[in-house]
Amino acid sequence: MDNRKWIAFKTTVDTGSITRAANLLGYSQPGLTGLLNRLEKEIGYPLLERSHHGVLLTARGKALMPYIDRLLDDYAAFRKAVEQLGQERENTLRIASYSSISRNWMPQIVKDFTQEHPHIRLMLKDGAPEEIVAWLADGSIDIGLFSNVIPGRMDFIPLIRDPYYAVLPASWNVRGTLDIRCFEDQTFLVPSNSLDREVPSLLERSGVTPRFSTISVEDYAIPKMVEYGFGVSILSDLILRNCTAKVRLAPISPPAFRELGIGVSSLKNASPYMLRFISFLKTFAAGQEGYLMPEITE
Repeated sequence: MDNRKWIAFKTTVDTGSITRAANLLGYSQPGLTGLLNRLEKEIGYPLLERSHHGVLLTARGKALMPYIDRLLDDYAAFRKAVEQLGQERENTLRIASYSSISRNWMPQIVKDFTQEHPHIRLMLKDGAPEEIVAWLADGSIDIGLFSNVIPGRMDFIPLIRDPYYAVLPASWNVRGTLDIRCFEDQTFLVPSNSLDREVPSLLERSGVTPRFSTISVEDYAIPKMVEYGFGVSILSDLILRNCTAKVRLAPISPPAFRELGIGVSSLKNASPYMLRFISFLKTFAAGQEGYLMPEITE
């Protein structure tokens, strides 16, 4: 059987939703539904119970899950072995990260790591959390640097807590922290990339309902949009480094943060080069704790 069907099946089970799984894997919703139907036809009985609330495993589906997990683990190990035997790939690490990590961390990481390991080639690209999880699942990348907000088949190693700050017009008279409830009914700019899930989830957990702006903009551009009166927002410390917009930045209360870390498809099957890079990242991240926020520009 086509192994991609089992990856799609497992992703659907992990997310509990055909629609969310389709978005993660790059399928249309009807396309993924058809693939799952064909898989069940090949098996000979239903594996999923579908409803308006999502999908659940049938009793037979639950019984098969340990074998499906083993199949996918073995296939991942096989694929890794094939790649490592390739002469061209054996000294290359493919890394995807948030754009804020690419801007603020990667230049120093690449400089220091390649000085220590000049024979290891690094290939870098940016991605949103859904993309990074999908790339890890299909083997397009070796390592992801992001926050663990999307379910997926991977091992995640936390590195650092990246605190959130309110991004406000300079006219706001705020001293010290800002109660997150102050965002109630405010026009709120949501980042269109790495924080598009995390910030709305934070507001929802806090019982806050702002008026979400219809403007979609990437995280690094939000402070300038706030300066020009398009609304308010919440961004993380790492995104706000080197902020030059004329805005007021304030810690939110209660304090909140996103947890940035390393994602790999399987630590057990990680290559020696991957393990070296992971160890290097842990040391690097430890030196980032306590970074001072940029000076507020008024």
